[in-house]
Amino acid sequence: MIADREKVVKGLEAMREFFGFGLPSQSTVFEAYQNILTNALAILKEQRHGETFTVIDTKTGEEADEYEIALHEDWAKHLCYCDMEGWAIENDGTLLLVDECGKFAYADRERFKVVWDA
Repeated sequence: MIADREKVVKGLEAMREFFGFGLPSQSTVFEAYQNILTNALAILKEQRHGETFTVIDTKTGEEADEYEIALHEDWAKHLCYCDMEGWAIENDGTLLLVDECGKFAYADRERFKVVWDA
């Protein structure tokens, strides 16, 4: 299961605030935790997601097979199944299946899930 990134960030921020109010006798431990949490937050905020992704077909629970989709799915039959380029994402998050001839088909975001590689 992939964690919701925003929930993780909010949880880390809450933990950082909590450890910021450490007891004086434990200040070194709390300071170390706060530093770790601050660094983790900085990394998460800087890297919203990886540069590559995988598309999961929710019908099968497996990685989507572009070749099979272009060959058998009505919405993608106009694509050249033997010359698939892969998946693309537009600025607004629209998922596209693209062939090497420059043709594309809009994918159903309810059926296909994008998983960003870390």
